This record gives sequence, C-alpha cells and structure tokens, in this order.
Amino acid sequence: MTGSRPGRRPRWRALALLVLLAGCAGTPKAPPPAQLARPTWTVGDRWVFRRTPMLTAGGPSLVVTHEVAEAGADGYTMRMSWLGQEITRYWTPDLHLREQTVGPRLLNRFDPPAMFFVWPLALGKTWEQEFDYRDGRQDGRYVNSWRVGPRVEAVSVMAGAFVALRIERLGREAQALETYWYAPAARYWVRFEDHLGRYTDELVEFGSTRS
Repeated sequence: MTGSRPGRRPRWRALALLVLLAGCAGTPKAPPPAQLARPTWTVGDRWVFRRTPMLTAGGPSLVVTHEVAEAGADGYTMRMSWLGQEITRYWTPDLHLREQTVGPRLLNRFDPPAMFFVWPLALGKTWEQEFDYRDGRQDGRYVNSWRVGPRVEAVSVMAGAFVALRIERLGREAQALETYWYAPAARYWVRFEDHLGRYTDELVEFGSTRS
C-alpha cells in the first residue's frame, strides 16, 4: 500500500475556491474545501437518498436510508435500509470500510479496511491501497485507487445545493467502480454513482433522529 501525495496547490486556485463558495446561491456554509478535515458522526445521524437505475439498467426508483446506529472510539455502525431490506456497514473512525453484513451473515469484508477517504481531503489528492476482499464469491487480493477531482463542484440534489469534492474509486486498469461527491455541509456524500451496480443515489434529506 502506498500513501497519498497531496500536491502543492497554487494560490490562485485557493482564491478561485473562495469565489466559488461565495457565488453558490443557496449553498449551506462549509469550511474551505482546500483541506477538508474528517467529519464526526453521532448516533441518529441520517441521510436519505433517492436511488435511480442508470438509463441502461431500467427499473423504478427507491428510497434508501443511511443511519448511524453506533458511534465510538472504534468507529461507526451504519444501517442502510430500503423496502424492508437492511445492510449494516462498519466504518473505522477515518471512514474506512471494514465490512458489511446482512443480519448475521457476512456480505463482504476488506482487510485492511478500504480507504474510501484519506483526510484531509484536498483537490487532486490520490491514494492507492492493496487489500484482501472476502465475499465468498470473488475472494482475492485487490488493488484500488482513489482520486479527488481537480476542482470544487456545485452539486444540486433534492436536498439542496452543495459545494462538493468529486472522488472516484478505480479498480484494475483504471476501471471506474464508483464516483461520489462529498459535501462538508452534509458530512457525507450527496451524490453517488455505482458504475458496476448501474445506479445513482441523490440526497433527499439529512439530519438526525435525535434532534
């Protein structure tokens, strides 16, 4: 596994980011996206998405809810539910994905946990990771790489307008696996594209069940 290398960022680009932030009408306030710190989740934090199949896949839209069930020093337990189904995700404090389960059954596991985020996030940042993957069907040793887009993007979804960083997850031979737009105002992604599953998630609402 090799570490990421955040490159030096010209001063004019930092200025452009501030101009973009000021000009995005309706965008919630967010910290400067040049260096995004790791968010903190609490029990009850919830994000609701509309899942839509990509054009070639067809099928109806679904409502998918992500909710933090447990939060502690070891990380987070998140429940993903839709149409009476539920998947439990186990994240480290740095939002690296350990495993997913369906009830008592293991769905898949990453060893070491998959590094979906490397903090602080920065424009143009990249990282790569080799891990063992287990799901009982495609077990093996894999290498994934991630890259943050070169610019801040204004993303409009049903939940509103957000300033976001686009992150791409790539597999062997730079195969596109997933793309997600992380928005600091939501402390999560507001748009997600699964290129293998052929669907798109867009944020409908977010908040906390404890508020």
